[in-house]
Amino acid sequence: KDFGMERVIVVADRGLNTSDNTAFLSGVNDDDSQGHDGYVYGQSVIGGDKKFKKWVLDKKDYTTDREIDENGEEFFFTHKSRVFAKTVTLKSSNGNRTLTMPIYQKQMVYYSSKYAAKQRKEREHILEKARDLINNPGKYTKATCYGATAYIKNLSFTKETGEIADSKNLSLNIEKIEAEAKYDGYYSIVTSEKHLTDKQIYEIYRGLWKIEETFKIMKSELNTRPLFVSLAEHIEGHFLICFTALVIIRVLEHLTEHRFSVKQIRKSLNSYSCSYLDQNFYLFDYRDEFLETSERLFNLDLGKKIMALSEIKNILKAKK
Repeated sequence: KDFGMERVIVVADRGLNTSDNTAFLSGVNDDDSQGHDGYVYGQSVIGGDKKFKKWVLDKKDYTTDREIDENGEEFFFTHKSRVFAKTVTLKSSNGNRTLTMPIYQKQMVYYSSKYAAKQRKEREHILEKARDLINNPGKYTKATCYGATAYIKNLSFTKETGEIADSKNLSLNIEKIEAEAKYDGYYSIVTSEKHLTDKQIYEIYRGLWKIEETFKIMKSELNTRPLFVSLAEHIEGHFLICFTALVIIRVLEHLTEHRFSVKQIRKSLNSYSCSYLDQNFYLFDYRDEFLETSERLFNLDLGKKIMALSEIKNILKAKK
């Protein structure tokens, strides 16, 4: 209301893809059933129902487009979509989940060979742990075998100690492993915005990665935490500086067409410094590709190895 925003489109991973959230954003719980807000959610393929998984594996209607990512690298986007009436179950007036209703959404599924390789690698890592548990059950308890339990048959634990109760008949659940492997590389996204193309849905959802990357940058590259100040105004000042630096780095990323990583940009800016020689002359002993690109972007001349103080001041004055 403060900013005059009429619609909010929530972008979230599959953890928030619940019936309650979907219904709320679709407006079906309100007196105004039009639902002014919307959503773009990730959706688990393996966790879907039989009809959905059958649709995912059906090769019919898949198309492959050649795309260029923000780094200028080519990739192939294999995808298909449909508008589908998803049935959600909500609480009725008596508090029980007995109220069911359809919500029309666009479901998009895409396949990535890189994602398939990543999933296979992650599963193999868990299976190594599961095999070791089967061969050496005494090494594990319920608390230490997290992840591997899903792939082991006949596994149970004692309630008191969490130790494995019976290790005689443990074996890998081959059926489950093979069933999951069929969906390697597939990922689904669902949205209320039925007019969006598959590529638009994919790009919007990828924005989540940018947000997560931003938090990593704040923590690692910009040293947002830990804090070494305690007064409220000092804490606010610290975060203001960090966020301002983040905005500047993101602008530089955009202007340089994402040719340089945040780490490269930060290293270049930190490394471009000078040493005092004599009689107001300074030595600049660092240069790299990012600085050369910045010169062209901002019409700067940073190529001189030695500059007088007056030259440095003129550069700063001209670019204020």
